[in-house]
Amino acid sequence: MDLPMASNTKQKRPTLKNSYLWSFMQARWNRRFGKTDEAIQNWVDLLNRESSRPRFKEVGYLIEVQALQEARGYLEQLESDSDEDISEKNYLLSKCYLGQALIPQAKEKIEQAILKKPQNAKYWDLLADCYLELGDWREAIKALDNSMRAAPQNAETNYRMGMIYSFHEEYHEALRCFQGCCQLRPREFLYWEMKAEMHLLLEQLKDACNSYERALRYGGTPDLAARLAYCYVQNGEIKKGIQYYKYTLKYEPDHYDSLSNLAAVYQNLGRSQEALTLLERAKNIYPKDPILLNNLAFTLVHQGRTRKASEYYREALELTPDHPLILYNLSVCLTRKGNWQEGIDLINQLLKIEPNHSAGWALLGNIYDQIDQSEVAIDCFNKALKLA
Repeated sequence: MDLPMASNTKQKRPTLKNSYLWSFMQARWNRRFGKTDEAIQNWVDLLNRESSRPRFKEVGYLIEVQALQEARGYLEQLESDSDEDISEKNYLLSKCYLGQALIPQAKEKIEQAILKKPQNAKYWDLLADCYLELGDWREAIKALDNSMRAAPQNAETNYRMGMIYSFHEEYHEALRCFQGCCQLRPREFLYWEMKAEMHLLLEQLKDACNSYERALRYGGTPDLAARLAYCYVQNGEIKKGIQYYKYTLKYEPDHYDSLSNLAAVYQNLGRSQEALTLLERAKNIYPKDPILLNNLAFTLVHQGRTRKASEYYREALELTPDHPLILYNLSVCLTRKGNWQEGIDLINQLLKIEPNHSAGWALLGNIYDQIDQSEVAIDCFNKALKLA
């Protein structure tokens, strides 16, 4: 039996560089190394290849790098058969329209996707984005609520709802959402931090302390320790507050809020020199903060250094000439030195800004009493008492 003769023509096998895998990996490499334009061209070339299935993965990459028109062009001419493909196509089209600020079109497409696949959480998430762009946050909440029903273990959806409620000052609802986040992912410090923030806004100081403690335990920053310290101080647990302020300053020696707040704690405890040391460190960081200068002057007054204190008060007033607190404090400082006329001028300036400032009227009455103008003093005291 004769054997067939071998063909002299060699069969051409596809090279690796012409394969889909090579082009796909080339696109990924280009993107990783910052060559976004080359990556986009790679993905567009892949979209132009014949395929029995829609190339949604490539479209997704194009959307990620904001090549929205290229992705949209492919999707709009794509013919889909199955419900799965139609839903995904509409979802991706909606993302393109949303990125191009075509909000009504984006909303229409994602609603079509939801009609086909209402159990898909990411579709509801995108519908929420559309409602937020339209300024309808309550409808966005409803969409996210449906997303939670589709994927009840997704803590990030709860977190988004909490942030929306928080922004619109619905703090009880926000707290409920962040509590849900903590239950789903109990070792995520950000969730405990936001829960603590809501407790603080609701003046639930003990719960705020507990949540900040958990946040710090699971990896929070020293700034969290500063906020925890603030909560402890406000809750009357001064020793713990000092402990956490010191913890913050150990890792961030220039943490401005901790320096200022710990100085205030020391001042209230009568530890003026320790307060002064911290305030001087803070002044090196922000030398033009009028409130810091006011606090520094206030501490110096308690040490009997009224001359230096008045210099800081004047420096603060140069920065904020009409600040009622600084005007009043400088007036007090000047009257202690017997500088009656300048004290009167400053209090009159204060009373023009705040006519019902009872402490200002009382101080003005004391000055007039010191300079033997008793009738004017009595009138000032009466105004102070009526305003009290």
